[in-house]
Amino acid sequence: MLIAVGGCGDSGIAATVCEAGNDAAHAGDYEQAVSIISTCLALPGLPKDQRAEAFEVRAWSHSNLKKHTLAVEDQEAAYKLRPPSEYRQFINYASYLRAAGRIQDSLAAILTAERMEGEKVSMMTQYNKGWSLLELGRHREAVEAFTKGIPIQPDYAFVYWRRGLAYEGLGDKKQARSDFERSATLLIEKNNVAAAGDLLPAMKEKLRQYGLEHLPL
Repeated sequence: MLIAVGGCGDSGIAATVCEAGNDAAHAGDYEQAVSIISTCLALPGLPKDQRAEAFEVRAWSHSNLKKHTLAVEDQEAAYKLRPPSEYRQFINYASYLRAAGRIQDSLAAILTAERMEGEKVSMMTQYNKGWSLLELGRHREAVEAFTKGIPIQPDYAFVYWRRGLAYEGLGDKKQARSDFERSATLLIEKNNVAAAGDLLPAMKEKLRQYGLEHLPL
């Protein structure tokens, strides 16, 4: 979160404006966030680290507005000012790249995140790694990545959805059906079907194809 700088100088004004943009982004008002942060970035005197963070928040806002190329540009601008220091930053970048259609670059970013994790295994990394591999048609490797992440967060519904797609790509309909069923069941049990968002029509169609219409997504 951006911290407002006290005082009446240029840096204090810019940081305060950026803080308002950050608040708008966290409130889900992404159009307003982009507008405010753009104003903040145009003001003089903003320290480099706060400028980098402003670009990151605007990247996230652009991503939520489905302006994926702009999200990539802002994330890269942030990196030029402040090189990423933890794996989560590469995961965000990878998601923007993938959404922008730069799938191979997305995978490269995820592999960097994985190297930064070292011995640690996280669902966030393995899920995004599997997703990018799936988009590249590398289905067996995608299954391996999704499977590696599941013990860390076994109740994450969407990892089963995408692993199901990877199994389907391998021609393993039995495993695909099992994963699609597991994904839908978790969403229903957690009363979290709304989280599927734009995926919901595709998930419903897949359940229909596999004779799972009894699951009320």
